[in-house]
Amino acid sequence: MKYSEYQNKRKKLINKAEKFADGFHDEEFQNIMNEINKLDNDNKDMINKYEAKFKEFINNEEAEESAKALANKRALEDNHIITDLSSKSVNVENAIVIDSTNNFIRGENKVPNLFLNKADKLADRVNVSDEKTKELLNQDGALGAVIKGMVTGKWSNQEFKNIVTTTSTGVLIPEVLSANIIDLARNLSLFTNAGVPVVPMESNNMTISRVKTDPTFAFKAEGTEGAEGSFELDSVELKAKTVYGYAYVSLESINSSTNLDQIIRQVFAQAMANTIDKAFIYGQANADNTGFETFAPGGIMNDSAINSISATTGGGYDDFIKAISKVRQANGNPTAYGINAETEELLSLLKTNDGQYLSAPKAVTDLQQIVSNQLKHDTTNGSDSLVFDPMAMLIGIQNNIQIKIIEDTECLKKGLIAFQIYSMLDCKTTRPKHICKITGIK
Repeated sequence: MKYSEYQNKRKKLINKAEKFADGFHDEEFQNIMNEINKLDNDNKDMINKYEAKFKEFINNEEAEESAKALANKRALEDNHIITDLSSKSVNVENAIVIDSTNNFIRGENKVPNLFLNKADKLADRVNVSDEKTKELLNQDGALGAVIKGMVTGKWSNQEFKNIVTTTSTGVLIPEVLSANIIDLARNLSLFTNAGVPVVPMESNNMTISRVKTDPTFAFKAEGTEGAEGSFELDSVELKAKTVYGYAYVSLESINSSTNLDQIIRQVFAQAMANTIDKAFIYGQANADNTGFETFAPGGIMNDSAINSISATTGGGYDDFIKAISKVRQANGNPTAYGINAETEELLSLLKTNDGQYLSAPKAVTDLQQIVSNQLKHDTTNGSDSLVFDPMAMLIGIQNNIQIKIIEDTECLKKGLIAFQIYSMLDCKTTRPKHICKITGIK
């Protein structure tokens, strides 16, 4: 098989897989991903030879300008990963290119492994020592069984005891179980529920390159010189910020609970989702409210580059249609909008002159509505809303998610168990004009 044939076949499979990446066709999606992996493995030698030739060409100092042109071409056509095109050596391993219409161009050899789409699970990315352990941790009720075993010393399955890690300050819950909580939090979050891409980060920072301007071309007469086309890259930097919390639970509650697994998952996931959403939307104000903390995400609403609309009194759906239009005028494709419960009630109670409930216009119903009470409501100033293209943002999440059970002095005195949980995340806009905030909805 030629490289071009391999490439075309792989692209067709990827396009087919994306149609099933909706959370409802997991089996079909996985079958296609298995087919892609087999295609990669069957053609590994051919791919390696092609890559070696490419890197050899890039490292040729005499061909620097040609190397840049080839790298640019591969970024757009070959879907490879490009960082700094100003250097003689183009790194094709550690960055991502996003085109100027905000499509993510992902490396041909990395498509299944780079981004977490809405249907993907972070827990699936966690390395587990063997299949038996993985099967054990994926059992229903595994989290509750591990917690009860660690607290009471009574294990429903002795194998659970062998996979927990004891440290000088407490006991770590296995990473797969911790990641399951983050996956549940993603389902509850405004942004990840809308489909904002998530990229796992191996370190605390990651630079994302995107195409700032597309090359422009023109028709030409036979035999005449064609117009030169060029494009410009800029970058977005994700820096992992720590979201942290701890909570005390009584020994009696843990011992007597029959739905401990469900409660722990839901409570921690909801708390994480609320905290993350609030920071991703507004950032975190400093103590004297004169600015924002640099150790927290900056907040989408604080990005001066996004579109903004001040709601009109009694505007109803008009303000949302205007916000949708703002995004479309910037060539964005808004597919979601976030509102709080007060705004949802306000819109639901709109009526015609004869007292019939008013249906939302098609421009609005075509979008996914997500209710998040992390969007502010103020009795005097009104509520906030976001209309956005999920692909106009990117979330980075560092893989070292941890939940730890701690028995400190307070626990010993009062018969409590302390749960410590933290994750490291960031959220940045990649196409700010594909987002529009609405303020002052009344």
